[in-house]
Amino acid sequence: MLFKHDKSHVDLSLELSDEIDWQAGTLRHVRHHLDITALATEPVSGLLAIGLISGQVVLYGSPGVECTLHLSDPPGARASFLSFAETLFRLLCVDDRHRLHIWDLSTLGKPRLLKVVHLPQAVNYFTVSPSHTHAFIALANGEIKTYDLLCMRMSPYNIPSDAWAQYEEKVHASGMPVIHTPGSEQVVDVIIHPRDLNLLFVAYGGGVILTDLKQRSTIRTYELVLGPGAPGGTGYTAPDILLPRRPSVTALAIHPSGHVLAVGYADGTIAYWALEDEDHPLFVRTLDEEEDVFAVDVTKLEAALSASDNSKGTERHTEIREPIFKLAWSGFPNSSDPRGGDTVLTILGGLSPNSPPGLTTFLMSPLNPPAPPDAATTKMPSQPSLHPDVRAAMQESLFPLDSHIYHTASAVQDFLLIPRSNPHFSGTWDPHAILLLSDSDLDPTGSTRIVDAFEFPPPTFIASLMVPSTPGADDLDDPSVALSQELATTLESMSLSSDPRQLRLPWAFWTVAGSALFKVDKEAYRRLEGESLDDALPIKGGKAWVEDTEGQMKLLKFQPHHILVTHDHDLVIRFQDLSAQLLTSSPDSPMQSSFPSALPALTIELGPLLHDPSLRLTALQSSAAAIEPRPSAVQSIHLAPESLECVTVMNNGAVILSRFDAEGAASSSEISDEELVSLTHVPVRSKLRYRPYLAVRAGRGHVSACAISDIGKSIISSQTTYTWIYNGYAGFLAVAYSSGALLVVDMRGPRVILRNAPTSKKDHRHSFLGAKREPIVALTWTACPIESDPIPRIRLIATTSSGTASIYTVSRSSSGAFAIPDPPVFVDAASHPLPSGSFVLDAKTGVRVAADRQGLSTVLEANGAEGVGRRCVWVSAGTKGARCVADLDGDKLGKADWPSKAGAVVGVDVVEKNGGCALVVFTDRGEALIYSLPFLEHLHTLQLPQTSLSHISTDSTGDYLTHILEPMTATGIARQTVYGTLFATRRSAPYAAPLVDFMAGHGSVPSQPAPVPLEPQTVIGSVLGYLGRGVTTGAEIDMLLAGPDRPEPPKSIYDPTGRLPAAQHDEKGKDKDTGAAGASSVKAASAQMSSGVSDLYNRLGSALAERGEMLGNLEEQFNSLEQGSKNMVAQAQKMAAQQSAKRWFGF
Repeated sequence: MLFKHDKSHVDLSLELSDEIDWQAGTLRHVRHHLDITALATEPVSGLLAIGLISGQVVLYGSPGVECTLHLSDPPGARASFLSFAETLFRLLCVDDRHRLHIWDLSTLGKPRLLKVVHLPQAVNYFTVSPSHTHAFIALANGEIKTYDLLCMRMSPYNIPSDAWAQYEEKVHASGMPVIHTPGSEQVVDVIIHPRDLNLLFVAYGGGVILTDLKQRSTIRTYELVLGPGAPGGTGYTAPDILLPRRPSVTALAIHPSGHVLAVGYADGTIAYWALEDEDHPLFVRTLDEEEDVFAVDVTKLEAALSASDNSKGTERHTEIREPIFKLAWSGFPNSSDPRGGDTVLTILGGLSPNSPPGLTTFLMSPLNPPAPPDAATTKMPSQPSLHPDVRAAMQESLFPLDSHIYHTASAVQDFLLIPRSNPHFSGTWDPHAILLLSDSDLDPTGSTRIVDAFEFPPPTFIASLMVPSTPGADDLDDPSVALSQELATTLESMSLSSDPRQLRLPWAFWTVAGSALFKVDKEAYRRLEGESLDDALPIKGGKAWVEDTEGQMKLLKFQPHHILVTHDHDLVIRFQDLSAQLLTSSPDSPMQSSFPSALPALTIELGPLLHDPSLRLTALQSSAAAIEPRPSAVQSIHLAPESLECVTVMNNGAVILSRFDAEGAASSSEISDEELVSLTHVPVRSKLRYRPYLAVRAGRGHVSACAISDIGKSIISSQTTYTWIYNGYAGFLAVAYSSGALLVVDMRGPRVILRNAPTSKKDHRHSFLGAKREPIVALTWTACPIESDPIPRIRLIATTSSGTASIYTVSRSSSGAFAIPDPPVFVDAASHPLPSGSFVLDAKTGVRVAADRQGLSTVLEANGAEGVGRRCVWVSAGTKGARCVADLDGDKLGKADWPSKAGAVVGVDVVEKNGGCALVVFTDRGEALIYSLPFLEHLHTLQLPQTSLSHISTDSTGDYLTHILEPMTATGIARQTVYGTLFATRRSAPYAAPLVDFMAGHGSVPSQPAPVPLEPQTVIGSVLGYLGRGVTTGAEIDMLLAGPDRPEPPKSIYDPTGRLPAAQHDEKGKDKDTGAAGASSVKAASAQMSSGVSDLYNRLGSALAERGEMLGNLEEQFNSLEQGSKNMVAQAQKMAAQQSAKRWFGF
């Protein structure tokens, strides 16, 4: 419908009428990691790598350091194993297509794919040592191959596939019975001895073999055979309790001293073996029992057999435990004894069916056995068995001093320890964090995996693991010194919390259920970025900076500040800084914060509030709903941009208000209104800046709308005759329910000043019952005059679902109390209004007229006089169209109906740019419809980069944020997050992926730990001494594994200056030099030819992989060009149609 333009109202969209002013674009696209298959860390540089089921490998480091690598063709490959080669600074990945991918991390920018090695069979295990350049690859047939990471070829050294079969043949030949179990020849784990590179532990399904690499021989074989009557992990009620059994090996870990093995088995037991004794384990236990399940308790066995005889014909109950899936034995620099101090054993699995999911940790005593009485005779190589005193001391050290379980919502699938800086000891030395990969309890299919990070070891272990201070010689005889040290240790242990602190991961690891985008001014931003909280996961490798190729970096300082507020299913609200200023960087001044940058001190934890029964914030479930109670979840978040008050609306009808830096602001714990409850007495975690202040109790049904005024703290004004000047917060909170009820709260009390309930007729002073009780779906606070009341006042616009709006006016009574005494003014609004579709704008400037500090200042300055306030227009938008009226209840200025082909409307906002404003309507088909204000004439239609939208959060700058959910599952967790804008011209370049230098700050690899004796150093000799026969260096292992024909390794292309080196000479030019060719030996030439022929297939595979990666990048570019061409054609067609229409009308 066309309206005659009111000449008294200016066109607010004149500056945005040209189509060239609009350009939709994506600023950042984040794929949340909910399908992780592998984890790895590089302690020397501090990098973290993850592998995804989608065929991607993502690297994380210092702020801004993030890089995504793609596994080459064929598509569908996923990462199975990840590892770092610290000596060469390379990333290794084995996918499920039996291929080894090798990337060089020393190059500037994206790591260079060096090679893709095709392996003959599936890989069961993969391990690399930080002391040499070879990888051990255990194949599915039981063979262990070695790969030279320096020369990029398969080395000739290997361990045959029948190694365990050879052991069983020897046992059978000796006359001993052999217990055959399925998968006994399968390799489940390969670990290099932590202190002797010449010794290799290979865990087969049947047992563990200790191999001497130099001698190519088996030194020890650790096979656990439970004798008749031994309970093992299945207990005395097992049907085969009277038969010998051999549980399958599932996991392996080595004590940091190298003298004890912890072997996990399929029946849920852990056997501790002494390195020097392969005949009998030191101790065999389960997680829930400290008894030795390798020994037979005759009393319990007879009782179980007797009970079985009395219950013939019934099924016997057998104890069932999880297998031990993974073990890690961590040491710490907490002892002056070279054998080490207390250790921590981390155990995945072994839980009983009724146990809650989690990860178990044991604090173990130091392994410091004393010297045996006859040490001179017991240390002969001909007598390798342990002395009884040494064995007893070792057994005593295997009883845990303490235990702790890292609880998770669902089953833990994997874990990764994060060492401080030392990569040795299989990456378990001195860890300070742990990552837990577990199934999501929201996904019953088990396809969603989430990662949680916690501090490690648990705080209850810290007191024992503290580094002891060494007193001076003069203090050894002073008892006060020992007493003070003990007192300091006790006080520090008392100050530690019992639960490990959860650490913050990068944003892509978050499980986001919803979010809201807010624009804040400079003053509010300065307050938000004040005191911070150091709770980030300690990853710090490399540096990153944004390349300013288009000269747009200087414009970032003029961009407004944005705050992103997210919430998850754990009822935790997190704040992030999404301001463009974070991207300002250069090679000399790299990024100091990630983008977006988390603001952990602003975290709001709602779980303790909702789970506290005394607060009554959870509505009572009806008898029908009690069968399947609805879990509490966040419905919406509202943030006051100036006062920074945060209101959270829950799906159960509760509304919780949190205040920023409000230690001094306290409401009365006794509130007369039954709908309200004070939360100022509820404690929060230390250093959190948001504190709960007030809540509206649940029980009135679903909240259909909520709005908070942004008046904030006290206002200094010269209008002393007007008594709206006071200390504290001055806001108003309005909450509407689907039943049609409306509640308005004065936050100064707090006190309810309006109860508009559809069924109650009590307290007529505060209740105004209209004829219709339709649900209110939109609430808007403003400070302006209206046509029927030209005096500026604080007003509330409540719009119902049918398109009728009520305008409530807040006034102050003679007693000084705020109230809404007069009946509301009823006006028409758009039909089927949207919750965010109500805007009050200044009629001259288009600036929003809100109930904020400036609006309150206008009310104070008016002081009851007419004509003082500025004129305004009210825009009401719904699912079918929009209308615009003057002064809220004045003349209609414009009306628009959305085109039927545009799709369903998912969001609407008034966007400001270049001094103008326009109404933008977002549809589920990924289109943005632009309408002028205040006359609502259609200007343009933008096609967003997203083809579909289900939810969108916008702000007045034209920026928007949307989530892409997984269509196959109903988890409600965002799989992808897109941050886009309607004004991408000369703005999108700084948001591109920054340039990364992974070598920045990279230190040197520590030397290989030296062997330590089992007994004190005063005792001469050690069993480990004759096993390893001296210390073997990493270079010697490389020479041993690579063989005599090892070719000359290629030169590194890394330039320490941080720049890419110039193109190297063509290696073929060397072959043309006949003099050099003649000088080379025949042996070297033949070796080079042999190496080239044997490696030809791998080189072709690498070339094919690089080709596939290049084709994938070209495909993405072509898709982008195709989309741009479609947009250009659509714009050309629209312009042609407009020109034709102008000619038809004679313009």
